[in-house]
Amino acid sequence: MADKWIVLKFGGTSVAGRRQWDAIVSLVKERRASGLKVLLVCSAVAGVTNRLTRLADSMEFEEPLAELLELHRALGRELEVDEQHWLAQAESVLKQRLADLRRDTGPRTRAALLAMGEWLSTRIALHFLRRELDVCWVDARDALEVVCDEELSPARQWLSASCPAGEDPALQKRWSGLSPVLITQGFIGRAADGGTALLGRGGSDTSAALLAGRLNAQLLEIWTDVPGLFSADPRLVPGARLLSELDYDEALEMAASGARVIHPRCIRAAAASRTPVVIRDLNRQQLIGTRIGVEDSWPEGVKTITCQENMAVMLLQNLDARQQVGFLAGVFDIIRRRGISVDLVATSETTTTVAINCEANHLDPAQLEALAEDLAPLCRVRLYADCVCVNLVGHGARTALSRLQQVLRFFDDHPLLMVSQSANDLCLSLLVQAGDHLPLLHGAHAALVPGDSVRGDDVFGISWDQLSSQSGDI
Repeated sequence: MADKWIVLKFGGTSVAGRRQWDAIVSLVKERRASGLKVLLVCSAVAGVTNRLTRLADSMEFEEPLAELLELHRALGRELEVDEQHWLAQAESVLKQRLADLRRDTGPRTRAALLAMGEWLSTRIALHFLRRELDVCWVDARDALEVVCDEELSPARQWLSASCPAGEDPALQKRWSGLSPVLITQGFIGRAADGGTALLGRGGSDTSAALLAGRLNAQLLEIWTDVPGLFSADPRLVPGARLLSELDYDEALEMAASGARVIHPRCIRAAAASRTPVVIRDLNRQQLIGTRIGVEDSWPEGVKTITCQENMAVMLLQNLDARQQVGFLAGVFDIIRRRGISVDLVATSETTTTVAINCEANHLDPAQLEALAEDLAPLCRVRLYADCVCVNLVGHGARTALSRLQQVLRFFDDHPLLMVSQSANDLCLSLLVQAGDHLPLLHGAHAALVPGDSVRGDDVFGISWDQLSSQSGDI
């Protein structure tokens, strides 16, 4: 009978001190008591990847390197781990990575340096865990080989690489022959030439989902510093309620439309292997968190209202409505040649409206104006450069319109720049100017999400303000 695995992923704040690692040990013991083999996937300590990035950018190595090592020496002292187990090797490898970077500042050598945060956190933790657990360290690169797409830029290939999802029986057999508890790095994979590639933003969550698929794991638990996914951003809507469960499509739509707790690539990887995912708070283990799973049917209705800021909206009016053929092709060819991805599109007889995520496309105001100038020979361009997309997410999102009658009166005095319904009926998007999104967000949430006085709901749990009053802080 094959071993049953569970994968526990811990983010940067969850591996930063003794209290967190004591909690991790307790969790591992509980999972082992259930007969499961455990794989721990760990991020770099909070802030370390940013430090490594600044180190690579500055090319002034001596003082930042000393500060980086001292940060990890402090963690080692807190965990009572003897420096002889890791310090000399860490210093040697880091100096080699920096020497390589002096010779070549390209993305390949940069990726090798940025991957050191995960190496440091897991190597120190290994020796702490060994005091109470039968555990060994495995290299994530042995399980995750990235795809090399020659059409992508070298930066994308090395710093935001892709890795296929799928089960790996050979890896299962190999790792099952090791200790019952394994610890490995998040965020990284191996390129075809043996070099270290990074999986980009959200890479640790993504690698955890990929590894769970490789091992045919029963469950992926993502332990972080928030209780799960909410019906809105709690920083903007204190009455936002914790979501108890979602399916993969809803969670993916949430992540792609502004929710930042989990990355879309992580959800895609989990969905590909049908691995259930639960997001939980290491500091509030009594909360069940949010489960993203594989049930056959899910209740319809909007589950969350998200906001995507830093959006731009362009209204493109045909110069000659009689010559429609090729108009859209010409517009999108210009946008493509600038390397820009369009988020949303709406068309009419004479006007096409496009919405662009400036943050995702790394666009500044000057680049937006340049795009508008490129389009000017084809159409009249009206640019709204500072917009927010308010997204109503959930199965049957279109049914929300009948419950928004009071909210829609808001647009009597405020411009609605664009409305878009996703083809899968999972998202209804409303584009408004920045500043208008907050009253719209609050109004939509009040209309669509039951208040925290409503009990017995399978989807909506405790509200953020209730949770905050219980814990004493936010």
